[in-house]
Amino acid sequence: MTKILIIESDSTELIKNNARLGSRGNAESYGDALIACQADLNIQIATPYSPEFTIDSLQLDDIDGVVFTGSCVEWSVSDKKAKPLRLSMEKVLTVQKPILGSCNGMQLACVVLGGRIHKSPNGMELGIARDIQLTEHGSQHALHEGRRKMFSCLCIHRDEVAELPSGAELTATNQHSEVQAMVYEQNGQSIWGMQYHPEGTPSQFADIVDSPGGFFSSGASLANNLRKVGSNPVGEAASRLGAREDDLAPSILRTELYNWLNKIR
Repeated sequence: MTKILIIESDSTELIKNNARLGSRGNAESYGDALIACQADLNIQIATPYSPEFTIDSLQLDDIDGVVFTGSCVEWSVSDKKAKPLRLSMEKVLTVQKPILGSCNGMQLACVVLGGRIHKSPNGMELGIARDIQLTEHGSQHALHEGRRKMFSCLCIHRDEVAELPSGAELTATNQHSEVQAMVYEQNGQSIWGMQYHPEGTPSQFADIVDSPGGFFSSGASLANNLRKVGSNPVGEAASRLGAREDDLAPSILRTELYNWLNKIR
Protein backbone atom coordinates (compact mmCIF):
# COMPACT_ATOMS: atom_id res chain seq x y z
CA MET A 1 0.00 0.00 0.00
CA THR A 2 1.31 3.44 -0.95
CA LYS A 3 2.12 5.57 2.10
CA ILE A 4 1.75 9.32 1.86
CA LEU A 5 2.88 11.81 4.48
CA ILE A 6 0.99 15.11 4.34
CA ILE A 7 2.62 18.11 6.01
CA GLU A 8 -0.01 20.50 7.36
CA SER A 9 1.03 24.10 6.65
CA ASP A 10 -1.53 25.81 8.90
CA SER A 11 -0.92 26.80 12.50
CA THR A 12 -2.44 24.89 15.40
CA GLU A 13 -4.76 27.84 16.07
CA LEU A 14 -6.13 27.79 12.52
CA ILE A 15 -6.62 24.02 12.62
CA LYS A 16 -8.60 24.36 15.87
CA ASN A 17 -10.67 27.22 14.43
CA ASN A 18 -11.53 25.07 11.40
CA ALA A 19 -12.58 22.23 13.67
CA ARG A 20 -14.84 24.54 15.68
CA LEU A 21 -16.49 25.64 12.44
CA GLY A 22 -16.94 22.03 11.36
CA SER A 23 -14.32 22.29 8.60
CA ARG A 24 -11.53 19.87 7.88
CA GLY A 25 -7.95 21.10 7.91
CA ASN A 26 -5.75 21.44 4.85
CA ALA A 27 -4.02 18.12 5.39
CA GLU A 28 -7.24 16.23 6.03
CA SER A 29 -8.87 17.74 2.94
CA TYR A 30 -5.79 16.96 0.86
CA GLY A 31 -5.92 13.38 2.07
CA ASP A 32 -9.58 13.18 1.03
CA ALA A 33 -8.66 14.36 -2.47
CA LEU A 34 -5.82 11.87 -2.81
CA ILE A 35 -8.01 8.99 -1.66
CA ALA A 36 -10.64 10.07 -4.20
CA CYS A 37 -7.93 9.53 -6.80
CA GLN A 38 -6.63 6.26 -5.35
CA ALA A 39 -8.56 4.54 -2.59
CA ASP A 40 -5.83 2.23 -1.28
CA LEU A 41 -3.59 4.88 0.27
CA ASN A 42 -2.15 5.00 3.78
CA ILE A 43 -2.33 8.68 4.74
CA GLN A 44 -0.31 10.09 7.62
CA ILE A 45 -0.29 13.73 8.76
CA ALA A 46 2.40 15.84 10.45
CA THR A 47 1.80 19.31 11.93
CA PRO A 48 5.07 21.26 12.20
CA TYR A 49 3.46 24.31 13.84
CA SER A 50 2.18 22.18 16.71
CA PRO A 51 4.04 22.82 20.01
CA GLU A 52 4.51 19.06 20.39
CA PHE A 53 6.15 18.63 16.98
CA THR A 54 9.85 17.87 16.67
CA ILE A 55 11.90 17.21 13.57
CA ASP A 56 12.97 13.87 15.05
CA SER A 57 9.31 12.83 15.11
CA LEU A 58 9.17 13.15 11.31
CA GLN A 59 9.60 9.51 10.32
CA LEU A 60 10.20 9.05 6.59
CA ASP A 61 11.77 5.61 6.12
CA ASP A 62 8.64 3.84 4.85
CA ILE A 63 7.01 6.86 3.20
CA ASP A 64 6.54 6.78 -0.59
CA GLY A 65 5.83 10.48 -1.09
CA VAL A 66 5.35 13.71 0.85
CA VAL A 67 2.75 16.45 0.27
CA PHE A 68 3.09 20.02 1.52
CA THR A 69 -0.30 21.74 1.69
CA GLY A 70 -1.47 25.28 1.17
CA SER A 71 -1.84 27.58 4.16
CA CYS A 72 -3.92 30.43 5.58
CA VAL A 73 -1.27 31.75 7.97
CA GLU A 74 -0.53 35.46 7.76
CA TRP A 75 3.21 35.02 7.29
CA SER A 76 5.14 33.91 4.21
CA VAL A 77 7.31 30.80 3.97
CA SER A 78 10.45 32.97 4.15
CA ASP A 79 9.38 34.48 7.50
CA LYS A 80 11.12 33.32 10.68
CA LYS A 81 7.76 32.01 11.90
CA ALA A 82 7.81 29.46 9.07
CA LYS A 83 11.03 27.85 10.31
CA PRO A 84 9.30 24.59 11.40
CA LEU A 85 7.97 24.13 7.86
CA ARG A 86 11.33 24.90 6.26
CA LEU A 87 13.06 22.41 8.55
CA SER A 88 10.48 19.79 7.60
CA MET A 89 11.10 20.35 3.90
CA GLU A 90 14.86 20.22 4.45
CA LYS A 91 14.56 16.86 6.22
CA VAL A 92 12.44 15.41 3.41
CA LEU A 93 15.07 16.57 0.92
CA THR A 94 17.82 14.75 2.82
CA VAL A 95 16.10 11.42 2.18
CA GLN A 96 15.07 12.34 -1.40
CA LYS A 97 11.40 11.48 -1.09
CA PRO A 98 9.14 12.63 -3.96
CA ILE A 99 7.40 15.89 -3.01
CA LEU A 100 4.16 17.46 -4.18
CA GLY A 101 3.44 21.03 -3.11
CA SER A 102 0.31 23.14 -3.54
CA CYS A 103 0.38 26.94 -3.17
CA ASN A 104 2.27 27.52 0.10
CA GLY A 105 3.89 24.11 -0.43
CA MET A 106 5.34 25.10 -3.80
CA GLN A 107 6.54 28.45 -2.45
CA LEU A 108 8.18 26.63 0.45
CA ALA A 109 10.09 24.31 -1.87
CA CYS A 110 11.32 27.25 -3.93
CA VAL A 111 12.58 29.13 -0.87
CA VAL A 112 14.33 26.10 0.63
CA LEU A 113 16.03 25.40 -2.71
CA GLY A 114 17.32 28.96 -3.03
CA GLY A 115 14.54 30.72 -4.91
CA ARG A 116 12.63 33.81 -3.85
CA ILE A 117 9.00 34.71 -3.17
CA HIS A 118 7.20 38.02 -2.70
CA LYS A 119 3.74 39.44 -2.22
CA SER A 120 2.15 39.48 -5.66
CA PRO A 121 2.10 42.99 -7.17
CA ASN A 122 -1.19 41.98 -8.82
CA GLY A 123 -2.89 41.44 -5.48
CA MET A 124 -4.61 38.24 -4.43
CA GLU A 125 -5.58 35.70 -7.06
CA LEU A 126 -8.90 34.56 -5.72
CA GLY A 127 -11.31 31.75 -6.47
CA ILE A 128 -10.10 30.82 -9.92
CA ALA A 129 -6.72 31.06 -11.62
CA ARG A 130 -7.77 31.82 -15.18
CA ASP A 131 -6.01 31.07 -18.45
CA ILE A 132 -3.16 29.04 -17.01
CA GLN A 133 -0.93 28.15 -19.94
CA LEU A 134 1.46 25.24 -20.09
CA THR A 135 4.99 26.06 -21.13
CA GLU A 136 6.73 23.94 -23.75
CA HIS A 137 8.36 21.98 -20.94
CA GLY A 138 5.07 21.68 -19.09
CA SER A 139 3.15 20.38 -22.09
CA GLN A 140 5.59 17.46 -22.25
CA HIS A 141 5.92 16.79 -18.52
CA ALA A 142 4.10 14.04 -16.63
CA LEU A 143 2.88 16.54 -14.01
CA HIS A 144 0.34 17.94 -16.48
CA GLU A 145 -0.45 14.86 -18.53
CA GLY A 146 -4.09 15.13 -19.62
CA ARG A 147 -4.28 18.92 -19.26
CA ARG A 148 -5.20 21.15 -22.16
CA LYS A 149 -2.51 23.67 -23.08
CA MET A 150 -4.66 26.39 -21.47
CA PHE A 151 -6.94 25.77 -18.48
CA SER A 152 -8.32 27.23 -15.25
CA CYS A 153 -8.17 25.89 -11.70
CA LEU A 154 -9.16 26.78 -8.15
CA CYS A 155 -6.81 29.13 -6.32
CA ILE A 156 -6.41 31.55 -3.43
CA HIS A 157 -3.02 33.14 -2.81
CA ARG A 158 -1.35 36.36 -1.72
CA ASP A 159 2.33 35.46 -2.24
CA GLU A 160 3.93 34.08 -5.37
CA VAL A 161 7.29 32.85 -6.59
CA ALA A 162 9.39 35.79 -7.73
CA GLU A 163 12.44 33.73 -8.73
CA LEU A 164 12.68 30.00 -9.29
CA PRO A 165 15.63 28.17 -7.73
CA SER A 166 18.46 27.15 -10.01
CA GLY A 167 17.60 23.90 -11.78
CA ALA A 168 13.81 24.32 -11.54
CA GLU A 169 11.70 24.33 -14.69
CA LEU A 170 8.63 26.49 -15.21
CA THR A 171 5.74 24.33 -16.42
CA ALA A 172 2.70 26.62 -16.25
CA THR A 173 2.05 30.37 -16.12
CA ASN A 174 -0.68 33.00 -16.40
CA GLN A 175 -0.98 36.79 -16.45
CA HIS A 176 -1.47 37.07 -12.69
CA SER A 177 1.48 34.96 -11.51
CA GLU A 178 4.32 33.89 -13.75
CA VAL A 179 4.96 30.71 -11.76
CA GLN A 180 1.72 28.72 -11.72
CA ALA A 181 3.55 25.38 -11.71
CA MET A 182 7.11 24.16 -11.66
CA VAL A 183 9.20 21.03 -11.31
CA TYR A 184 12.60 20.51 -9.74
CA GLU A 185 14.29 17.28 -10.75
CA GLN A 186 17.94 17.57 -9.89
CA ASN A 187 20.44 15.68 -7.71
CA GLY A 188 18.06 12.82 -6.96
CA GLN A 189 15.21 15.13 -5.94
CA SER A 190 11.73 15.17 -7.46
CA ILE A 191 9.52 18.12 -6.54
CA TRP A 192 6.31 18.96 -8.40
CA GLY A 193 4.54 22.16 -7.39
CA MET A 194 1.45 24.16 -8.33
CA GLN A 195 0.39 27.64 -7.25
CA TYR A 196 -3.22 26.60 -7.86
CA HIS A 197 -5.17 23.96 -5.91
CA PRO A 198 -5.95 20.72 -7.79
CA GLU A 199 -6.89 19.17 -4.45
CA GLY A 200 -9.68 21.66 -3.78
CA THR A 201 -13.39 21.53 -4.51
CA PRO A 202 -15.64 24.41 -5.58
CA SER A 203 -17.74 24.02 -2.43
CA GLN A 204 -14.67 24.26 -0.18
CA PHE A 205 -13.60 27.43 -1.91
CA ALA A 206 -17.14 28.81 -1.71
CA ASP A 207 -17.04 28.36 2.08
CA ILE A 208 -13.71 30.21 2.28
CA VAL A 209 -14.96 33.06 0.13
CA ASP A 210 -18.26 33.32 1.98
CA SER A 211 -16.83 33.15 5.49
CA PRO A 212 -17.25 36.14 7.85
CA GLY A 213 -14.59 38.71 7.03
CA GLY A 214 -13.83 36.82 3.82
CA PHE A 215 -11.45 37.91 1.10
CA PHE A 216 -14.07 39.18 -1.35
CA SER A 217 -16.19 42.31 -1.35
CA SER A 218 -18.43 40.37 -3.76
CA GLY A 219 -17.97 37.14 -1.82
CA ALA A 220 -21.61 36.09 -1.85
CA SER A 221 -21.82 36.25 -5.65
CA LEU A 222 -18.55 34.39 -6.15
CA ALA A 223 -19.45 31.79 -3.53
CA ASN A 224 -22.84 31.27 -5.17
CA ASN A 225 -21.20 30.56 -8.53
CA LEU A 226 -18.69 28.19 -6.95
CA ARG A 227 -21.50 26.23 -5.26
CA LYS A 228 -23.40 26.00 -8.53
CA VAL A 229 -20.26 24.66 -10.21
CA GLY A 230 -20.17 21.87 -7.63
CA SER A 231 -23.37 20.44 -9.08
CA ASN A 232 -22.80 21.49 -12.70
CA PRO A 233 -19.09 21.89 -13.59
CA VAL A 234 -19.79 22.85 -17.21
CA GLY A 235 -22.74 25.20 -16.70
CA GLU A 236 -23.11 28.97 -16.88
CA ALA A 237 -21.63 29.48 -13.39
CA ALA A 238 -18.37 27.90 -14.54
CA SER A 239 -18.27 30.23 -17.54
CA ARG A 240 -18.90 33.25 -15.30
CA LEU A 241 -15.93 32.20 -13.18
CA GLY A 242 -13.73 32.08 -16.26
CA ALA A 243 -13.38 28.30 -16.35
CA ARG A 244 -12.76 26.60 -19.66
CA GLU A 245 -14.90 23.66 -20.76
CA ASP A 246 -14.83 21.03 -17.96
CA ASP A 247 -11.82 22.42 -16.03
CA LEU A 248 -13.79 22.35 -12.75
CA ALA A 249 -15.07 18.79 -13.05
CA PRO A 250 -13.51 16.72 -10.24
CA SER A 251 -11.58 14.33 -12.51
CA ILE A 252 -10.05 17.27 -14.40
CA LEU A 253 -9.40 19.42 -11.33
CA ARG A 254 -7.33 16.61 -9.79
CA THR A 255 -5.17 15.98 -12.86
CA GLU A 256 -1.86 16.71 -11.12
CA LEU A 257 -2.83 14.52 -8.16
CA TYR A 258 -3.53 11.53 -10.39
CA ASN A 259 -0.27 12.06 -12.21
CA TRP A 260 1.81 12.33 -9.04
CA LEU A 261 0.25 9.19 -7.55
CA ASN A 262 0.96 7.34 -10.78
CA LYS A 263 4.59 8.42 -10.50
CA ILE A 264 5.18 7.20 -6.94
CA ARG A 265 3.09 4.01 -6.84
